[in-house]
Order: sequence, then structure tokens, then C-alpha cells
Amino acid sequence: DWIRYLLPHTISKINRVSYGLLSKHDRQAPCCPVSRRLMAVPFIGKDVPSFSSEFAHPDVLIGLTVLAFRNEGMRHNDMKRLAALLKRDFTKQSGNKNQRPAAVLFERWKTI
Repeated sequence: DWIRYLLPHTISKINRVSYGLLSKHDRQAPCCPVSRRLMAVPFIGKDVPSFSSEFAHPDVLIGLTVLAFRNEGMRHNDMKRLAALLKRDFTKQSGNKNQRPAAVLFERWKTI
């Protein structure tokens, strides 16, 4: 169902016009919830995010978030958070350092 109904809907949207990721300035607003900082949000115009609305359908939200990151790339803070999570997972895993799942994943990311 997702491919038939939601994919056409999500790819018909224009990044930074009808959806996108919040800029660093927008993410620092005191009333900005975590969901708006990490996921795609609706825009009301070119580079103008909606003040408080969010996408209602979770599958659309996930699809637009993936497209936003694909178009805009990973943000610096997102990379720092990802590296910290990977490091935490690595320290919890046992075995040979080079064969731990976190180490294998990191090595795979380096080749991309």
C-alpha cells in the first residue's frame, strides 16, 4: 500500500517548499519539540517552515524525512548524535574489536 498510495504523494512534494528539515536557527527555538528537530516538517513557502504544525500520517512523515535527508544531507549535530550512539553500542558489545557489529557497521559506512 505504501508504494502504491503514499510514495507518489511524498515524491510529489518539493523539498524546502512544502516540507523540509528545520535550520539550525529554527531548531534552537525554546518551544521546538524534539520531533520537529529530528523529522521533516511542513513548510508554508520557500524556506519558511510552519510554526507549529506537523505531518499527521506517520508513514508520510517517515517518507518525507528520508527524502529531506537525501536532498539536504546529514546535519552536523545529527552526525555527532549518530557517532555517539555507535560508540555507545560498541562499548556494550563484546568480542574482537574489529568484529563487533558496531565496528563492522562503521567500516561499511567509511566505504560509502
